[in-house]
Amino acid sequence: MSSKEPRRRFLAKAEPPVLLPPNLATLEVRPFTAQDSRTLRTWLTEGDWPRGTMDMAMLEGYLVALLTWPVSITSGAWLPPIWGEKAGWRVPAKIAAREPFDTFIALVVGLLRNLDSQLDGSTMSFVPTLLADERGRRWPRSTGVSWAHGYLKGLQQNAQVLQDRSPAARAAVTSIARYGSFDVATTDARFAVVTTDLQDAISTLTAERVSRGPLGALKSMAAAPKRSARARASDSCA
Repeated sequence: MSSKEPRRRFLAKAEPPVLLPPNLATLEVRPFTAQDSRTLRTWLTEGDWPRGTMDMAMLEGYLVALLTWPVSITSGAWLPPIWGEKAGWRVPAKIAAREPFDTFIALVVGLLRNLDSQLDGSTMSFVPTLLADERGRRWPRSTGVSWAHGYLKGLQQNAQVLQDRSPAARAAVTSIARYGSFDVATTDARFAVVTTDLQDAISTLTAERVSRGPLGALKSMAAAPKRSARARASDSCA
């Protein structure tokens, strides 16, 4: 018998790693850098992802929805829609090995925590990442559309119906949803308008949230009222 035979038999019996939904409470908390953002954005534009995988703008909108609606569901439920999985926990081949899986999850959770930090406190520093669609879909999407679609996907994760929310919250969601239409012109000429509209809507929703969704209870300072983007702009011009 060849000396290589035992190794061949061992390799034949090797099973793929068991990749379970992560527990966010046990994941290392570390800064989410500009390089991390570029890495995640580039990774999401690569091939071999399942159809329906989010691009960076859609992912950001989706995560912001989980934080500001808020949506309190397990990581096994909110992570799969990112790579286009509609039901159940199934990891795509793109990240089916331990190292890429851990790296990808760390980047997504890092982005989630980073967005939460931008939403936290009395002065919201959040600025939406408004990019054209980068996933090569049939119809190119203009600035803001992909982000809005991501936010609406996040809302769909919550069983609470829109009618149960305040008039201000419903108006905020309507403002976001209008940018999910291909009929709305969101070209670079209107970039500042789109940005301010989304900031105001998110500010309203953040002020009403009772938790941070996947990240759990609100921080003590997060309960302070937040001023809208237009109000802050007025102050800076005064």
